[in-house]
Amino acid sequence: MSGIGMHIITYKELRLKNEFVPLMDQAFSWPFNPQKREKIIKIDPRLKDSPVGYCAVENNQVVGFVGVMDLATRTLDGSIELAGGIHGVATLPNHARKGISTTLIQRAHQYFQEQGYRFSFLNTSKYLIAFAYYQKLGYKIAIEFPSAYKILQKTNESKTAENGKKRLDWEKILEIYNQCSAKKTGFVVRDKGYFKMLEKSGDIQPETSIITKMGYVFLKERKETILVQEIISPTIDEANKLIDEVEKKAQTIVIDRVVLDNKIFQAYQSRGYMVLNRSYGVLMVKPLRKSATFQQVYGDKFYRSEADDF
Repeated sequence: MSGIGMHIITYKELRLKNEFVPLMDQAFSWPFNPQKREKIIKIDPRLKDSPVGYCAVENNQVVGFVGVMDLATRTLDGSIELAGGIHGVATLPNHARKGISTTLIQRAHQYFQEQGYRFSFLNTSKYLIAFAYYQKLGYKIAIEFPSAYKILQKTNESKTAENGKKRLDWEKILEIYNQCSAKKTGFVVRDKGYFKMLEKSGDIQPETSIITKMGYVFLKERKETILVQEIISPTIDEANKLIDEVEKKAQTIVIDRVVLDNKIFQAYQSRGYMVLNRSYGVLMVKPLRKSATFQQVYGDKFYRSEADDF
């Protein structure tokens, strides 16, 4: 890595987290809030025991960053195995093309190998220049994300307002989730703490969530659009019931960008949704050892929803 006086430290070692405001804004248009981020780190099981990330610092300024996570996964044999997660790869514009990101990612890989992890994962888009860059670093597509879209033909009837803050029954949600994900590999290892972290971070909005006896849906509202964060159902019939409720809440458009359950996909198709089997968004994986391949460890039904985003 070039640069006089440039060195690498962990996010936790960084004294002034405010340095991330311009870096995250330039890279992702992300309004980084240091105080909020610290609160999430303390309760996110993927972050709280990790270095959180590696920073390139020059003249007391953060000029590059690569985030790291400890991701709990379930393998084909049913065992729980931790893997590495890369996210938030960013460099300030005047420090681009100096090898900073490569050095930071290599340091992240070193951390994962020190922990004994066999794989490193990251999310990206084939539409981005970064996709080819990650390929050069040894990452390959693990899964693509089927998606579903529907424009609703609705009258001008107003939605029923929900009074007061809605409380979610996390015990019930976890029971439903565990039953429906019991035979799946992937990012299916969760507990109540994980769900509460998603609520705290805003990835779950209780007021828009739908829970039935057998399934649930987490939604986000964006103006006239409903975004499905996660829909869990044991049957196609139950999936249709849940989608009915989603469409009642929606004003104009329903979008589910990650549909990795065949039952849900079939339900969307039967209801006239525009469905795509392939997408620009992908989960990529890099083996950190030669002992096993991704397919040997996880098979071809690796699960990840928007609620597992990192």
